[in-house]
Amino acid sequence: MTYYVSATHRAKGDVMGTPQKQMPKGEARRAAIMAEARRGLLEDGYPAVSLRMIASTLGISIGNLQYYFATKDDLIEAVIAAETDKPIGFLWEIAWVPENADQCIRKAVESLLRHFASDAGKFYAIAEFLALHNPRYARLKADGYAFVLGYVVQLVGVMAPHLAPASRAGLARILVALIDGASLQLQFARTGPDDGGIDAPIDDVSMAMKHLLESWE
Repeated sequence: MTYYVSATHRAKGDVMGTPQKQMPKGEARRAAIMAEARRGLLEDGYPAVSLRMIASTLGISIGNLQYYFATKDDLIEAVIAAETDKPIGFLWEIAWVPENADQCIRKAVESLLRHFASDAGKFYAIAEFLALHNPRYARLKADGYAFVLGYVVQLVGVMAPHLAPASRAGLARILVALIDGASLQLQFARTGPDDGGIDAPIDDVSMAMKHLLESWE
């Protein structure tokens, strides 16, 4: 699973803090453009999406659209970053303390897997494909993964403070991989976010993460 992070989140040094939201100029128009681009990506695919088509659908001029997004890739990159802000937001909201390890882990896993079992999972698959063929998205992918890994390393430091830095990094990579693998399995199984079939993966991943945090050396 690919993780992409917006410039706002990438700019923050403390990933355990509270995110700061900036309201962009022309928010309603910008949101409408991004929503149409997201729809086009999911339903028609990247090659079919164009600025001219989006402008026509929204009933605005191409020049008006390009006031917000000069190029197609500027728009698609913004859509990818906004999509990933959602699960990052889930993680911000959790007060990670060792005394509530079970509840914290379960809340994080459930929030992420239900998100990835929705249409968001399809969207991330598209983003992964773009990263394979376009250096711009490959860089975005690398930056996003580094950000999320850094978040999880800090999380491991809170939940397992006895671990050495190298051990924290190794465990963080495994924890991220667990979520990635479970997310892909849910997509192949076509399990929806409200499907009872998602409960077993949530339980399994939560238990595995708890055991890893307790036993990692």
